[in-house]
Amino acid sequence: MKPTYQVLANSTDITAVIESRFLSLSLTDETGITSDMLEIKLSDYDPAAPIQKPPKGAELEVFLGYDGVNARMGMFCVDEIEYSGWPGEMTVRARGAIFDKTPKGKANLQSQKTRSWAAGTTLGAMVTKIAKEHGMEGAVSASLKSVALPYVAQQDESDLNLLVRLGKKYDVIVKPANGRLILAKRGESKSVGGQVLTVINVTPASGITSFHVMETARDSSGTVIAYYHKMKQSKRHEVKVGNGEPVTRLKQYQPTKEMAIALAQAELAKRDRQKSVLSLTLPGRPAFGAEGKLITSGFREGVDNEWVITRVTHSLTKDGGYSCSIEAELPTDSRHDINDIADVASDGLDDES
Repeated sequence: MKPTYQVLANSTDITAVIESRFLSLSLTDETGITSDMLEIKLSDYDPAAPIQKPPKGAELEVFLGYDGVNARMGMFCVDEIEYSGWPGEMTVRARGAIFDKTPKGKANLQSQKTRSWAAGTTLGAMVTKIAKEHGMEGAVSASLKSVALPYVAQQDESDLNLLVRLGKKYDVIVKPANGRLILAKRGESKSVGGQVLTVINVTPASGITSFHVMETARDSSGTVIAYYHKMKQSKRHEVKVGNGEPVTRLKQYQPTKEMAIALAQAELAKRDRQKSVLSLTLPGRPAFGAEGKLITSGFREGVDNEWVITRVTHSLTKDGGYSCSIEAELPTDSRHDINDIADVASDGLDDES
């Protein structure tokens, strides 16, 4: 099979235009706020006929596959162009996050604002409003849409930073990508609509170039303690999630018991996922994407496992080589639910509420 690609710039197919100058294409998809990155390198060897540079903010859509059967990999906004030599090259970099207004009206999420959000506003409603303000579509996991927030002050803070700040409390991925503003539960391996993502099986016969697994020695993720204040009481309250050592106390007080629980669960889930991490390189597959599920088998104990992809880089070169470099961690451990939580009152601490 022959690797193939297609590139659209502001909805116009430019694949044939860049084909004769094409050197390489790299596309990185990862979880969290780190913006997805597209990098296209083109030969710019002839000063008399330089490559026409794309305008800043241009929307690039990329498709990858084999023998002309290509899958859409995402939409990226041009924000950086690099010239180098010799021989002359042009490198076009585009990101999933928007740093300049695009031709289709998508706007920067980085501008600071001052406003407030009323108590009871749900994550779903907040994301929908913010996405609409930026010409984007809100996409929120079903498990998060109805999460009600306490009063939230947005003081000289960008919309993106606000969502990231709240996302840390609920173990949530915040990501502007493909013209959408996405909030998804980390490690669930589900689409924002709640559907389980495709599981990809990998064996030693899958053409693995290299693999590496790092496993921690600890069997337990320990105990996480978070604090909150109850209104008009001179006591702080704590919630405990998990059991055993090590014990971690989260210093920042939360406004409600529910947020303290969510924060403690998020920290413990993070510890669970990072007990073992995987990296591997293998022939390219468009189906590999961040938050996708991967199952390795036929290797050995410690390597054979179920994984959630945290980062994947698709690389295509002029000579037709297409490979993927993948980083993954363990899925979120669902054992830490509400039944594992202890609510304890501590005396002698003033409540400023």
